[in-house]
Amino acid sequence: MIKLSVKDESTSAAADQIFSQLWSEQGLRTTTADIEIVATQDAVALNGRVRTGLLRRMADRLARSSLNGWQLHNNLVADDQMAMDLAARLASDARTADANLRIEVYFGSVVLVGAVQSDAQRAVVLELVRQAPHVTRVEDHLTLAR
Repeated sequence: MIKLSVKDESTSAAADQIFSQLWSEQGLRTTTADIEIVATQDAVALNGRVRTGLLRRMADRLARSSLNGWQLHNNLVADDQMAMDLAARLASDARTADANLRIEVYFGSVVLVGAVQSDAQRAVVLELVRQAPHVTRVEDHLTLAR
């Protein structure tokens, strides 16, 4: 869903143009993207979530083509980037580096599948994931390795 939030009526024309640009792109319109366009005095922000970094970059490119000198703040969070960031976070922590995990992210909801070495390791994995930016929910499908 793409929605428009105009904070100042003087910004509505530019915001409408950006909305039209984003809406014209089938990849953004038909995926489960959740984008809010917020227009203020001299800047536009793209807030929300998209499934991939490709969609994030596409929204950025389309919005910039309509800015006419305004600043763009692309605050979109891409699920695939979140999954990679979480994997790097867990791999770089000595307490969780040897866990065998698959991480799936869907609009901030994280699903963890795989094997951990102990209940203590599971607790650390869950703690690190829950503390990560943009995580809204964690589903624990982890098992103990044998």
